[in-house]
Amino acid sequence: MRLLVFGGWFGSRNLGDDAILVGLREIMGKAIPGAEITALSTDPEYTRQACGVDAVKLRSPRDLIRNRESYLAAFREADAVVVTGGTPIYDYGHVSRAIHMGLPAAQGKPLILFGVGAKPLRSAQGRGITRLLLRGASAISARDHYSRRVLAQVTSQPVTVTGDSGLFVEPEATTVRLTKPAAVIAPRLLSADYRAHYHAELSQVDINKTRHMVARAADALTEEGLNVYFTPFHTVRPDDDTLETARIMNLMRSRDAETLGRPPSPGEARSILGSADLAIGLRLHSLVLAAAAGTPTATVDYDPKVRGFMEMAGAQEYVCRPEDGLGALTDAAHRALDERDQVRERLRDSVEAMKRRIMGEAVRVSGLLGGP
Repeated sequence: MRLLVFGGWFGSRNLGDDAILVGLREIMGKAIPGAEITALSTDPEYTRQACGVDAVKLRSPRDLIRNRESYLAAFREADAVVVTGGTPIYDYGHVSRAIHMGLPAAQGKPLILFGVGAKPLRSAQGRGITRLLLRGASAISARDHYSRRVLAQVTSQPVTVTGDSGLFVEPEATTVRLTKPAAVIAPRLLSADYRAHYHAELSQVDINKTRHMVARAADALTEEGLNVYFTPFHTVRPDDDTLETARIMNLMRSRDAETLGRPPSPGEARSILGSADLAIGLRLHSLVLAAAAGTPTATVDYDPKVRGFMEMAGAQEYVCRPEDGLGALTDAAHRALDERDQVRERLRDSVEAMKRRIMGEAVRVSGLLGGP
C-alpha cells in the first residue's frame, strides 16, 4: 500500500519533523505491513537519508502549476493520503492547505488526518475552509486534547486523541557522552514575527521573560553541581536555535555550560536526552523524546502544543508560564529532579498509554483502507 504523507516541514532539517516521520514509518510498518511511504519534502534527498522514506519535492501553489503533472502523479499513485505533523492546521496559508488537502478528494483518494496538531482558528475564513476540507476525511485523530478542541469546533466528525508519532523513535548509538549529573536544555528560537518562526503569537516582553527564565534555571542547576548542556534541534535560518542558545548564555552568570551540536538523528537525540538527569525543553520534540526515554522534564508554556503534550505525559506540574515569574522554571526543574522516581514511572505509564492509542488508531486506519 502506498501512502503519501505531508503536514510537517519535512526536509527542513528540523529534528522534530524528522522524529514525526521516522515514528510514522515505524507505526505504519507495524499496522500495515509492507506499506510504502512517500513524503512531500522541501528537500527530498535529505528526507530519504534522514528518515528512511521516499520523498518528492513539496511545491508552493505557484510552483505546483508549473510542475503539476509530476505532482498530480504523486497523489494519483498513492492509495491514501495522510496528513500528519506537526501542526498542519492553522489560521493562515489557506491556499496551500486547500490545494494539498483538496487534491485527494479530487482524485478520489482517502484522506487521513493522523495525530495532527492544530492552532486556533480565529477567522471565519480559516474556520470555513478547514470545515470544508475536513468534510472529506475518512479518519481524524489529534495529538493532544487542545488540538482536538480546535478541530471539534469545525467538524462534526469524531476526533480521536492519540499522541505524537515521535514517541516511536528508537534510541540509536551516539558518540556524545554527558558528564553526570547532567541537564540538557533544548532551546527554541522565539520571535515577535511568530509566523516566520511557526509558533504561537508572543509579545517581545514574554520572549524576553522566557529567555531570562531559562538562563536562571541553567545558572541554578550549574551552581548545584549539574553539568548543563545546550543542544539545538534546528540550525537553519531563520529558525536557528543556536542563536537562541547564544542569547540565553549571554544572560547567564555562569560560563560553565557547554554547547552540543545538533544531534544527527532523532534516535541519537533520544539517546542523549535519555542519558540526562533532567531535560528543559522549549522544542516540543525534545520533550517528546525525553518522555519516551523516561527523563524528567520541565518547560515554559509558550505555545499550546507544549502544554498539550505535557498534559498528555502527566507532567503538567512541571510547566510554567512567562507571567509566573523569572524563577518559575527553576522551581519546576527542582521539583522534577526531587520527584524523579515518580516522574519516570508516570512518564513510562503515560507514554505507553499514548503509544497504545496511536497504534489503535493506525490499526483502525488500516481497516478503513482495506488492510489487515
